[in-house]
Amino acid sequence: MKYAGIVGDAERARLDKIIGAAVDRYGAEAERLGIFPHGLVKELAAEGLFRQRWPQEPAAGDPILGLLIAERVANRGMFGIAVGLSLQLETCASALRRFGNTAEHERLLNGLLDGDTICAFGASEPVGGSDLLGIETRITPLGDGRIRVTGEKKYLSLGEVCDVAIILGKYVVDGSQAPLLTTVIVPSSALTTVKRHNKTGTSCLDTSWVRVDAELGAGAILGRVGGGLAVASWALMHERLSIVAQLVGGCKYALGLAVSHARQRKQFGTTLINHQALRLRLAELAAQVTMAELAVYGVGERLATGNGCNARDVAGLKVTTARLGERVMSECMHIFGGSGYLEDETPMSRLWRDARLARLGGGSDEMMLEMVAGGLQGEDRYSTDVRMS
Repeated sequence: MKYAGIVGDAERARLDKIIGAAVDRYGAEAERLGIFPHGLVKELAAEGLFRQRWPQEPAAGDPILGLLIAERVANRGMFGIAVGLSLQLETCASALRRFGNTAEHERLLNGLLDGDTICAFGASEPVGGSDLLGIETRITPLGDGRIRVTGEKKYLSLGEVCDVAIILGKYVVDGSQAPLLTTVIVPSSALTTVKRHNKTGTSCLDTSWVRVDAELGAGAILGRVGGGLAVASWALMHERLSIVAQLVGGCKYALGLAVSHARQRKQFGTTLINHQALRLRLAELAAQVTMAELAVYGVGERLATGNGCNARDVAGLKVTTARLGERVMSECMHIFGGSGYLEDETPMSRLWRDARLARLGGGSDEMMLEMVAGGLQGEDRYSTDVRMS
């Protein structure tokens, strides 16, 4: 596996060409219609990118390629498409690759990698939000080897276009035992839209509140009964890592626009870039984005080489970069002055709105920091024997 910083120029140029053509072809129309473009998924899959991300071996696939895809799509200024692709290629594919244990699971993964199947992942509910232990969706055994799934998911991205959804619920065994968190694969025919959300940003990423009601075979369970938290944690770790890569790509795009404008725009007899306060403001942001880039690909390299990946570290990286991304978009929009606030003159306001999702999607800032806080005691990296001299 190659670290992104040393991927050959020809390889990166090929990736940019494929992604650029697809995003340019589908992006604007998808934003206008508010629907994630299945055609873009098919096009990228036809180029072999999905199979390259998840080859037969090793089990982790090529995490670096996954991060590069996320970064380069966002670098085209399309966060909504980048998020939708990551749900396919990272969230759902990682869960199916690691926990799939039936022929049907394998067929579903193959359909996803071939671009034929759109898969969503549903966890958050109207009441519990990020509290996965508070989930109320029920998975009830019917006694004939089948199960019934009932409940609601409030933020199902790709809910309007998906063919199937991986749903997190509680398996109800009997009155003497607590329900067990379990993931099941539900067809879109069992999903009823309660409300299609009108979001602040990422317009091309359709997101809906849905009601689930399905009778399924036992083979619909992904992993094992009671293993739902492990499935969700694994899938969300991949999603969060992809979000960081998206932010890196989007921030580099915004900084590129802002620096270009600062080099051309003249105020008080000289270009904006010659004003030290503005120049150093951009420099500080660029340095911080570079740190995030090095960090995310460093984690990707650990995944690729089998050295493991700490979910707490990914959570910390995600919350830190999400907050940085919001600041970068705001400051870059500010560099444009009034035109940065105009929808028809620059893309800055859209980028500003889209980047805000990163502080909520895949787990809120507070949830990420709680994960980090959980590791402050008992980990070797934080010695409890340090003494003040």
